[in-house]
Amino acid sequence: MSSHDGSTPSSDPSTAQSSQPSISMSSGGRGRTDLAWGHCREAPELSVGCKKTKLVCLYCAKVFAGGGINRFKQHLAGVKGEVEQCHKCPPDVRHQMLLNLKGNVEKKKRVREMQADFNPFNAQQREHEEMMIRQLEDDDGDGDGEDEDEDVNTKKHMLPPKVAKKKKIQSTNTIKQSTTSYGKQKKSATLGTYFMPRTTPGAQKSLQNCWQRKEAVERCDLALTKWMFDACVPFNAVNSVYYQHAIDAVTAMGPGYKGPNLHAIRGYYLAKAVDEVKIYVESYREIWKKTGCTLMADGWIDQKRRTLINFLVYCSKGTVFLKTVNVSDVSKTARLLYQLFKEVVLYVGVENIVHMVTDNAANYVAAGRLLMEEFPSIFWSPCAAHCINLILQDIGKLQSVCCVVEHASGITKYIYNHCYPLYLMRKFTGGKEILRPAPTRFATNFIALQSILAHKDELRAMVTSREWVSSAYAKDIKGKKFVESVLDSLFWEECAIIVRMSEPLVRVLRLVDGDDRPSMGYLYDAIHHAKEEMMRRFQKRKPRVKPFIDIINIRWDG
Repeated sequence: MSSHDGSTPSSDPSTAQSSQPSISMSSGGRGRTDLAWGHCREAPELSVGCKKTKLVCLYCAKVFAGGGINRFKQHLAGVKGEVEQCHKCPPDVRHQMLLNLKGNVEKKKRVREMQADFNPFNAQQREHEEMMIRQLEDDDGDGDGEDEDEDVNTKKHMLPPKVAKKKKIQSTNTIKQSTTSYGKQKKSATLGTYFMPRTTPGAQKSLQNCWQRKEAVERCDLALTKWMFDACVPFNAVNSVYYQHAIDAVTAMGPGYKGPNLHAIRGYYLAKAVDEVKIYVESYREIWKKTGCTLMADGWIDQKRRTLINFLVYCSKGTVFLKTVNVSDVSKTARLLYQLFKEVVLYVGVENIVHMVTDNAANYVAAGRLLMEEFPSIFWSPCAAHCINLILQDIGKLQSVCCVVEHASGITKYIYNHCYPLYLMRKFTGGKEILRPAPTRFATNFIALQSILAHKDELRAMVTSREWVSSAYAKDIKGKKFVESVLDSLFWEECAIIVRMSEPLVRVLRLVDGDDRPSMGYLYDAIHHAKEEMMRRFQKRKPRVKPFIDIINIRWDG
């Protein structure tokens, strides 16, 4: 018998597990070899006062108070009418449990057929059939647990006593062979076959077995962790939706599984994964035909300074990525972009596309208009988020805004380049950070001004505190310049004006750049309200807000 920790099976045929329930929930002499044990855990904390240890499903956390491992296996297999199905069980595990249950049913059927055809007067046939039943029981070592154990044991004890062969009797509870008056020896049976099997040492789970189980789990986890360390796999890779799925698939394969090598992964399996992605993308085509879709072209530059264009399709089912085109080695003229857009439009289907969105650059605008001339059913429009970013970029070029952004950048740069000032800043702000202006992110500059303005009082309190005055930084030239920048009242006044003026536009940008809800229906109204809000905030200083409104009108109407 093998216990839960994988101990060596007992070879004594005269000893077996007792039919009395034990804490290990195994009573048929086969131990914990059933494959279903790997998908549940014992819960002694829930079994206080109970004769049997309760089982808890590792997928849906359902508690089983009785029925043994066979009932739990029916739960995983989704057998209707027997027990509540596990709706979180992986498909491969469910299929494995169904096959195992079908195999056990066939084995039971064979035992019943042997019992029905049993001839008590033919010793040779009786010995052969008893040997077949023992083989069935050995083959069923990965069986169901209590329910099936009781079934097989019942049929076994309905047969006549076992007949032991010469020179192979290993039990001490045997009756010596007797000789008849004719001098012919008769084979005698073992006493153990007349009684219920005794409990073997491995029937009850020991404390040592519990620790061995825990150590086995730790060894497995450590082996996986070492592989991640050696392969430089990021820690957040375990958050992938495929992480646990891959582990479950390897577990279902069992011992001896060898993973694919480098050439198989980069060759056959890579091509197979690409085919699956293509099938997934094609599944969206029916939605495109039914509701129509929007084709989006997003131009960007990666870390290697390559100019790329991403093509995506949006529909009611969601957004799906089509492909990326590298246009670094060509001149991105309107005619070239038009040919590229036309190729993608024909792939998606002219009749499926209702709308196309691109960047606001002049060549993209010209290509979009050429596309509308070629396909009148398609409406082209510039990207709203890119349009608002360009508005903020133009506003950022104003002299008054440039000076304030540069001033704020000097403050944050000094803080984050020196350890002690950074420590003091976090102390006075309660651990909060200050967003730093970025030279290439136009919206970020205005958000950074909002951040530094929100911590105005904390920064001024910091540079006038005893900790700062007594430090060496307060006597340094750069430190003195930093203090002057923080205490500059004109800077804070201009910063507040720019924040109040840009805040409505930043709010619109967050609306169109988010995925919470479709924003096209709210966009034009949001821009209109943003301009009204800016005018309302500066009713008495309209000349100050006029350059901002002019920039919005030029970009939005153009």
